[in-house]
Amino acid sequence: MARTIQEKLVSYLKDTHALEQMSLQMTQAAAKASKDPQMRELFEHHHEETQDHERQIRQRIEAHGQTVSKPKDLGGRLTAMAKGVGAMVGSETPGRLARDGYVQEHTEVAAYELLCRMAERAGDTETAAVGRRILENERQTAEKIAASWDHAVDLSVGKSSVTA
Repeated sequence: MARTIQEKLVSYLKDTHALEQMSLQMTQAAAKASKDPQMRELFEHHHEETQDHERQIRQRIEAHGQTVSKPKDLGGRLTAMAKGVGAMVGSETPGRLARDGYVQEHTEVAAYELLCRMAERAGDTETAAVGRRILENERQTAEKIAASWDHAVDLSVGKSSVTA
């Protein structure tokens, strides 16, 4: 069945919303699992940003006369909860939290790259603009996580800092 570009755009919006729902669960679980104040603050801050991303994408879905996809959101939440539980019982929790957060950010970067392009092709300049703003934020968060690799490894091996 052929779908219009508008229908495809709404589908991309709903996929992106489901990713944001998953990110909400993951950032919350990561913040709770983080014993280190620096790592906890990183995940708590991104959780707040993600709440805003979710709201903006939901508003774009509603601007198209649609509602969020409950099955996709539920699937994202269940996946995130499973990852969160796994992270909390892992022996290298700080490193795994950083790794999983970094992977999640790059998955979101890819989703927003596609969303922006689809929105542009569909002539939806507002969705494209929202997507570009969020995309830049997702890239910044990935950079912040990448800047914490050494700290996460130090925490994973039980050191607060590495001495030469």
